[in-house]
Amino acid sequence: MRTNPVRCFLATILLVLSFGMLRAKENTPRMIRSLNEGWRFDLAEHAEGVAAPSYDDSRWSRVSLPHTWNVNDAFDKERSYHRGVGWYRRTLPLDSTFAGKKLFLYFEAANQVADVFVNGQFVGQHIGGYTAFVFPITDGVVIGRQNVIAVRVDNRHSDDIPPLNADFTFYGGIYRDVWLIATEPVHLDVLDHASPGVFIDTPEISEHSARVLVRGTIVNESTKRTAVELIHHIFDEENKRIASFRRSLTLLPGERKQFEQRSDRIRNPRLWSPDHPYLYKLRTEIRSGNWLLDVVEDRFGFRWFGISPEKKFLLNGKPFKLIGTNRHQDRAGMGNALPDSYHRRDVELVKATGFNFLRTAHYPQDRSLLEAADRLGLLVWQETPIVNIISMSSAFAENCERMLVEMIRQYYNHPSVVFWGYMNEVMLREPNPIPEGYYKHLIDLAKRLEARLKNEDSSRLSVTAISFHEIDNGTGFGDIPDVHGMNLYFGWYYQELSSWGRFLDSLKMKRPDRVYMVSEYGADSDERVHTLQPRAFDFSSEYIQDFHLATFPQLMERDFIIGTAVWNQFDFGSNHLQDTKRSLNQKGLFFYDRTPKDVWHYYRAKLLKQPILHIGREWLLRAGSQQGDERQPIRVFTNCDSVAFTLNGALLGRKSPVNAFIELVLPLQAGANRLEAEGGSGTSTIRDGVTVVYDDRTSLFSKNAAAGSHIAVNVGAHYSYTDAAGVVWEWDRAFEEGATKWGYVGGRAGRTHRSIRNTEDDPLFQAYREDAHSYRFLVPPGTYHVELGFVDPLLEGAGKRVFDLHINEENVFAAIDLAGQYGRDRAVRISTTIEVKNRAGLTIESVPRIGLPILSSIFVRRK
Repeated sequence: MRTNPVRCFLATILLVLSFGMLRAKENTPRMIRSLNEGWRFDLAEHAEGVAAPSYDDSRWSRVSLPHTWNVNDAFDKERSYHRGVGWYRRTLPLDSTFAGKKLFLYFEAANQVADVFVNGQFVGQHIGGYTAFVFPITDGVVIGRQNVIAVRVDNRHSDDIPPLNADFTFYGGIYRDVWLIATEPVHLDVLDHASPGVFIDTPEISEHSARVLVRGTIVNESTKRTAVELIHHIFDEENKRIASFRRSLTLLPGERKQFEQRSDRIRNPRLWSPDHPYLYKLRTEIRSGNWLLDVVEDRFGFRWFGISPEKKFLLNGKPFKLIGTNRHQDRAGMGNALPDSYHRRDVELVKATGFNFLRTAHYPQDRSLLEAADRLGLLVWQETPIVNIISMSSAFAENCERMLVEMIRQYYNHPSVVFWGYMNEVMLREPNPIPEGYYKHLIDLAKRLEARLKNEDSSRLSVTAISFHEIDNGTGFGDIPDVHGMNLYFGWYYQELSSWGRFLDSLKMKRPDRVYMVSEYGADSDERVHTLQPRAFDFSSEYIQDFHLATFPQLMERDFIIGTAVWNQFDFGSNHLQDTKRSLNQKGLFFYDRTPKDVWHYYRAKLLKQPILHIGREWLLRAGSQQGDERQPIRVFTNCDSVAFTLNGALLGRKSPVNAFIELVLPLQAGANRLEAEGGSGTSTIRDGVTVVYDDRTSLFSKNAAAGSHIAVNVGAHYSYTDAAGVVWEWDRAFEEGATKWGYVGGRAGRTHRSIRNTEDDPLFQAYREDAHSYRFLVPPGTYHVELGFVDPLLEGAGKRVFDLHINEENVFAAIDLAGQYGRDRAVRISTTIEVKNRAGLTIESVPRIGLPILSSIFVRRK
């Protein structure tokens, strides 16, 4: 039997797992009402008297919660997103039902500083954007009238409030639910860091028996000495009561009294695990004679975990490999203001991947997410938002510690939570200049948080995540927590994909005393970008697949790595990033709108027992303009023993996967090509099919070229790009006399990752060919529309780069000065009509005047 003498702090306030907030039953005295509707909102940063009941907010926007003001501007290429003040107002009618009650406003989160007013009076301030807070309002409201709630929310940067810097967007607003809580004067405590005053633990547990420990605080806000009976009932999933225990207490007027009660032994408890996430319910009642004064219900699970002497993670006494992912809370079109159902859906998608573990990066996330993890069976790493860099102010340290305590007390009761994390890559950035004693202060802060964490909850494991360059930097940071989380990106930011195994093995040999976990690994992708030559930072679908195909097996082969977490389950907003999609981190297994990427199916094929067969769908539009281009690869992810393929009804053959992966080469014909697959595993059969559309452009170069035949070239790129109109811009290639029909002569390819203004086709304009060069297209005589695309991602100001463009020796575009005429990083398209009169075809030549010519795209269409 494992004994765990732990101080317990309930993870939720008034929650029932399946609802996201406990709705008190009709016969209970505690009332909880949603305040999500009926709000007015404005960015009234400098307005006077906004909190006053008489303030006229009729011109403000009508909004419902959850709400953020950064849904759109966080992705704007032309300007920064609003980090400032926003005001929310609504009326709060209170009828006689609330007479004699104690009233509280409960906010699940607001980012990042919230000042709350009721009827013009200040009732409290909360600092920090990712945990709940609650304020008493009984003395500030009037029963029988319309009361006014006003909330000032500020998401400006503050050196005293983490996060100071991070790879995610700091959306402003009241982006989680808000509730009115009404209790009797004698009630379970609501104000202890937004916890409900009841905390559950299982300090004695084995497969054969367990005890439940319940701990909390009762508050007597009445004017009378009150004798109460505190009763706890435990129910199984069939709602059968399996245990009850009680005690009597007497509370003086105004007294707060702590309690701690232990159940009798519960025989043969159903243990909670990812495979069997069995949940029990605890119902806590306060009674005085025949009166029910308060009641709270919550779910919990019987399980225990720890680290073995061999440095392996144990769950319920058995070695358990944590295989999972990270998750940010925002979503396309919503920012971080998601209803509970969307949080639950994200957990369902994590579970559907085959994962058993979830890291909620890099802040405490919505309680409905944790409830879903409890219900579906995911082990969770929950962490505070101390990211990249710290401040040396005492206020910063105090806010860090308070956020840690809030997180633990608000989420403690969730059986899914096994790790408390309190820092992520805190040495990734450095102040400039570095203050004297900075790193000593950082280490002292980490030790302070570690000590507070263990004081609050000695049952769970502490963890931090550090980057590659922080692992052996001599500070000793990695020795402070129980688990050494590492965010590693071999084959993306540094080194090669084959480096993973060598690095991890050497690390284990150097420091065998540490418990290791790979808390992040991943690569970015854009479904519009494809290549036959995948390479790091090309954002192609093919490279993210190559990355995971190479990385995951190396991680799984090493038992001393207790767990792994993909970065990230979903693409997420990161305002400072300027990659192929503005303001997005694109390392997800899903796109920002939760459409799955093809690589998601690799993990499903590796981890799920059910048959998986998935033909890649991200590259269904293809194009080619040379003989041989019609032979195109396609990728398949499957756990079937073998798969039979047919193309356009003709049998291609049967192949077996290696590492859940098959690659075929398809001989495509012009137009639609139907690929069908049938696979088997044991007695099960599964089928999949896709239609690949191939644009055969070779006719443009024949003497019978038809009107409308065309070619589109992604100049300087080794990848193709498909735009919103479905036009495939082919990767660049060199012209070879007698061997090719088109291509470049001279110049050098370049690539920028800067955001390109005036276009959504960033991957088309981020690649370029620079220096004196020409393009030849051996098209037959005729009339052609020629469109050229440019951007200057390198220079600013007029007169730095000036050049001409000659087409068939005619100076068609003279003295082009991109930065001077249009500005840096702005896409420019110019077009003309050209008559080709001989077999020499079409030649486009860049001629320098000042500096080096530059070109990003070419589109040629026969008229």
